[in-house]
Amino acid sequence: MPGASDKALLPLGALMLAVSVSGWAQSITPTPSTGATSETSAISSPANDGKTLATTTVTGTRDRATETYQSGVTSVGKVPVAAKDVPQSLTVVNEKLIHDQGKDSFKSALENVIGISFEAGEGGRIGDNIRLRGFSVVGDIYLDGVRDIAQYNRDTFNYDRVEVLRGSASMLFGRGSTGGVVNQVSKLPRPITEQEVNVTAGTGNYLRTTGDFNIKTDDDAALRIGAMTTDWDGLGGKASTSRRGLALDYRMGIGTADEFLFSLYHLNYSDKPVLGGRWLEGKPAPLPADKWYGANSDYQKDSADFATVTHTHRWTDGSTLKTVVRDGYYKRDLWATQINAFAAGVTQANFGPNTVVNRGTQTRGAEDHHTFVQSDFITSTDWFGRKNQLLLGTDIARENTTVYRYTGTPVRPATTVGLADNSAVTDTRLRVKSTEFTATAIGVYAQDTIKLAPFWKLVGGLRLDNFSGNYDRSGLATPGTPLSRSDTVLSKRTGLMYQPSDEVSYYASYGTSFNTSGDLYQYDANSANTPPESSRNLEIGAKWELFEGDLSLRTALARTDKYNERNTDVNQATGEYLLSGQRHTNSLEFEVAGRINPSWDVFGGIAFMHGVIDKAGSSAAAQATVGLNPGLTPNLQANVWSTYKLDEKWRVGGGATHVSANGPSSASAVNLANRAPSYTRLDALLEFKMNAGNTVKVNLDNLTNKIYYSSLYQAWPTVAPLRTLRVTLTSKF
Repeated sequence: MPGASDKALLPLGALMLAVSVSGWAQSITPTPSTGATSETSAISSPANDGKTLATTTVTGTRDRATETYQSGVTSVGKVPVAAKDVPQSLTVVNEKLIHDQGKDSFKSALENVIGISFEAGEGGRIGDNIRLRGFSVVGDIYLDGVRDIAQYNRDTFNYDRVEVLRGSASMLFGRGSTGGVVNQVSKLPRPITEQEVNVTAGTGNYLRTTGDFNIKTDDDAALRIGAMTTDWDGLGGKASTSRRGLALDYRMGIGTADEFLFSLYHLNYSDKPVLGGRWLEGKPAPLPADKWYGANSDYQKDSADFATVTHTHRWTDGSTLKTVVRDGYYKRDLWATQINAFAAGVTQANFGPNTVVNRGTQTRGAEDHHTFVQSDFITSTDWFGRKNQLLLGTDIARENTTVYRYTGTPVRPATTVGLADNSAVTDTRLRVKSTEFTATAIGVYAQDTIKLAPFWKLVGGLRLDNFSGNYDRSGLATPGTPLSRSDTVLSKRTGLMYQPSDEVSYYASYGTSFNTSGDLYQYDANSANTPPESSRNLEIGAKWELFEGDLSLRTALARTDKYNERNTDVNQATGEYLLSGQRHTNSLEFEVAGRINPSWDVFGGIAFMHGVIDKAGSSAAAQATVGLNPGLTPNLQANVWSTYKLDEKWRVGGGATHVSANGPSSASAVNLANRAPSYTRLDALLEFKMNAGNTVKVNLDNLTNKIYYSSLYQAWPTVAPLRTLRVTLTSKF
């Protein structure tokens, strides 16, 4: 039992959990992971009157030369455990894989994850648009376990890893998570002094510099600084990016009874965006892949600035209380050219250099202010002769979004396919406040992992959420009355694991999720009267550790159902949408990650998906979609990446990514008929270790210069980059 002096050390946790919870604390032992590196020590803390704490495992990043592509310990399920102890499909893209492949963006890192597709930036959104098993994940992005749902394009410079948990998980995270969640994990300060600098130059005037500086300031304190600059002139300089990032993290009391982490993060970029081409006769229009049809005055200017304070209190019995407070400001502003429909009579057959390209404009801006507070208490008990690992938590969110519109937007003149005139357009716009959405979300949850028998574990949890939103529409071109709605929803999660040995785990799981009408920070007169959508996920799977634990293999069979999807219905009740739709995705997955032998690393997977619209509204147009693929759910996705160490100096590697024919997500049968062709992309790596501290790496992506479309919207597909060459010098000191 903690004493009164211990309780005085809980200024953050006391805001979130009742003090009485601390009396439940018994014992807990962190689960080590195969391949993880740890610094283990028994630490005496003045806060505990000289008492020695239980052994604490501090997990840190190893030198890349000894890392593998395995996941290690994950906290995506709130409780730090090995991946094999999570009864759901989990993919981890770690720092070694990101570095070896030269991935510089959140989206490019996720190209390693089977089951993920990308939506082109439209539908009123800016930033990373992701689909997982065919369901939107735009509201299910997290950073260090805290919701990160602002609209911006994320960078990898401060990533330790990216975790993708598939299947409904509202019990853990609240609203959303129909297809799953994506959690970005930041690098942490460690009590050691070490630095790393990467400089990358490549085709298209690509130049990227990243710095990772970890400075030990005391025996139990350290400062970590991450910095990034990236510049690239895509499509001959007509489309481009210019990004700047800085992450400051100071960690004190590492491994002691009270540990604090203070973090500041800044990211901004100024891009010339490429919205995409156009669909033509059910296929992408054959526009040249090396030309751009925007204007030199186009831009996308976004920024993310937030501060985070994390407090972890550890009792001598191993129980922990972790509280996180984050406050962030996010800005976005877009002025971009879109290609409108081609003139009547234009076909794939007569498409050519003289085909007229009509152009329109996308212009919008917004500012977000998000505040999150969440706290998790983890302990172990021995109730009724069974070991229980108990999670109790709560989170509070306050989210404010102000949206701006522009008036007086100039018209983009038409051009031709061959000319691709990109002349700048004079900006005559006026910015006007359009709408404001303010939301408050409160959730409380509890989960217990019970050891039923020597080889059996049962996971069960419940969560209660309330989401309230207020929508001010007074600034619309046609002003509307204020709208509001409040919903309270119960979510469930359960899983059964059979683990006959440390190397094998079989599981079955069930989870639910919900999506409120205000998920996208807006209401209309109908959706403000419509209750949340509901979803469920059923999954069975197996996870194995092979080659003495060096290689992880998993497989899963899952069905995800959204069984009351929001629809506009001809026979709808006055003033609301009916929850009359239903769709599902069946998926079969196989994935491998790790080391076959000391020289050979591999990461890869294959997913078979079958997505179907089961029910729709009663209108003829809605009924025409029944039985169709809902879009962004390709039947087959596969990827593999492998490297081989030839000797102490040279390492070679390469990979392949295959995606079957895919289409955009839409409520229209006409749009669902559009299909981007299947593609296979090949990549290669060559690395030379000059000495202990310096390495040169060459990445050649899209070896065959394949034209393919990786981001799809109902109005257009976006072509992926052609062949790119990048050379990276890595220096550690």
